[in-house]
Amino acid sequence: MTSGEQATVPTSGTVAPERLAGGGRLTVAAVAAAGLTALGLATALGPHVVERGPALCPFLRITGLPCPACGLTRSWVALGHGDVASAFSFNAFGPLFMLVVAVVTVVAIAALATGRPVLTRVQRTLTSPVALAVLVVWFGYGIVRAVDAGFGWGVFPPIT
Repeated sequence: MTSGEQATVPTSGTVAPERLAGGGRLTVAAVAAAGLTALGLATALGPHVVERGPALCPFLRITGLPCPACGLTRSWVALGHGDVASAFSFNAFGPLFMLVVAVVTVVAIAALATGRPVLTRVQRTLTSPVALAVLVVWFGYGIVRAVDAGFGWGVFPPIT
């Protein structure tokens, strides 16, 4: 090697994957535990347990009108027991949100197993314009349900 040449270090072209740090691991574990708990309760509780209340929603208790989230618990329990029609009737977005929670839970468990921070990709997906549009439609659905309940049209089943 002459004085003007530099030594080159061979590179493999691969970058070591990021690993979950302690705080990130705790957050992912909390997400996995919350998802497993919610999905577990949806299948463990019998439909008769959540069939007629109690009404825990503060908006429903104060106004007598359902909020966009009213009926989600009943929807998840119905879906957890294979009653798809009832799941959609309690809250049309219940099955979709249950699917999202199931996917996020599986991804969180995979992140714990591999140590890779894959939840950041899930977070980007859940905050994408499409996901935000779904939330806007969900709120619109909630407003229509509240108007239906207020006028007593009976288009949606009552949430009591």
